Amino acid sequence: MPARLMTSVLVLSLLMPAIAKSEAPSPPEWGVLLSGGGGLFAGKNAASRGGLLSAQLFVVTPLDLEVGLTLQWGRIFKTSLAADLDNGDPGQRELRQYPRGAFRGLAGEARYRFLRTRRVSPWVALRVGRSTSTKIDSDAYVSRLYTNTHLALAAGAGMDVRIHGSLGVTLAGYYQRCDINTKPADNVCTGAGPTLVLSPHLRF
Repeated sequence: MPARLMTSVLVLSLLMPAIAKSEAPSPPEWGVLLSGGGGLFAGKNAASRGGLLSAQLFVVTPLDLEVGLTLQWGRIFKTSLAADLDNGDPGQRELRQYPRGAFRGLAGEARYRFLRTRRVSPWVALRVGRSTSTKIDSDAYVSRLYTNTHLALAAGAGMDVRIHGSLGVTLAGYYQRCDINTKPADNVCTGAGPTLVLSPHLRF
């Protein structure tokens, strides 16, 4: 996914609250929440920090609990040349420019919202799923790109702001346990620790 698309989503997320009029909240009921936006993640150092896109589909209940699915795609800002491990004969591999690390994930998430009838309502969340990461192994004779899939866990908090009708915006922060591995043989993940995401959303 081009970096230009990620930049466009981030800009849209920032502009959305400014172009819509505020409106009083509706009473709680069963419904559906659709959300999509962009943000940033931070690893241990500058070489493991990047941007991410996130999308959510939740079922909203009258009990202030929202459950559903979260999709994520992220990539480290820095790039490097690497050879894909699946491209045949090592002597014939073509070097290509890749992000030093990237990940995509699918997870189930549950949120509990407070002050649901207010225009601004905070929430807390837990997420469990699978994350598939790619990472360049720069210690190899020819820098290689490898892939690994592992358990991904996250805990977070945020706030929803109702803007107009079903339109709103969500500001969310998470701490993600595991997204990008450090080495091919390790199951230690350091690519995404704290994350911050701004997402326009629709509630039906």
